[in-house]
Amino acid sequence: MFQHLFNLVFPKKCLGCNETIINTKHYICPECLHSLDFVTVGNHSNPTLLTRFFGKLPLVCANGLIYYDKKEVSHNLIHELKYKDQQNIGILFAELTFEKYKNHIAFKEVDELVAVPLHKKKEKERGYNQLDSFGKRLSELTGIPYNKERLTRNFYTTPQAMKKNLFLRSSLKSDLFTVNYNESDYGKHFMILDDVVTTGSTLEILGKELLKIPNSKISTFFMAVTK
Repeated sequence: MFQHLFNLVFPKKCLGCNETIINTKHYICPECLHSLDFVTVGNHSNPTLLTRFFGKLPLVCANGLIYYDKKEVSHNLIHELKYKDQQNIGILFAELTFEKYKNHIAFKEVDELVAVPLHKKKEKERGYNQLDSFGKRLSELTGIPYNKERLTRNFYTTPQAMKKNLFLRSSLKSDLFTVNYNESDYGKHFMILDDVVTTGSTLEILGKELLKIPNSKISTFFMAVTK
């Protein structure tokens, strides 16, 4: 009864279209959910994604959930997750990922889920890493451990600097990340999680850092993929 009255006074707004919604835990209306352009699930990897990293990273699998467009609902959802602390979107994306990929080879031989880390200062300023809710829920559903401490980001960059430097992604430092491991991690298959893939430059550096672990293998999974 109290929850019903609360919803009347403070109605939920869809994070995709800002319309009032009811009876949903993820703050996204059925219409916006239906409008999402899902990446086709193939037998192994998404060919377009695999091509982006061809000759750069020896990926076992490369897959994603939805296609990203700045003019569509996908942009609103990623923005709300990344900058407005709407962690339920990460949970929703994890559940949709599991629904579509639960029997897929991409997750069958993975030993650990890792996410692209934020610099400690940036995470403290923001209050969270937008990938944590996605990674933790995906871990619960798949049974694959999620390790937030596997990678460390070594440099802090302000959003203003990111916007001003158009060539930043192509000039990223090779020591941008540090991988933390011991002998028990040798030979593990890591799946790197990220929100949106564009040029793939950051993932290339991160992947090469992970491959410093002897006999390791890497795959990638993205919440959203630019067309």
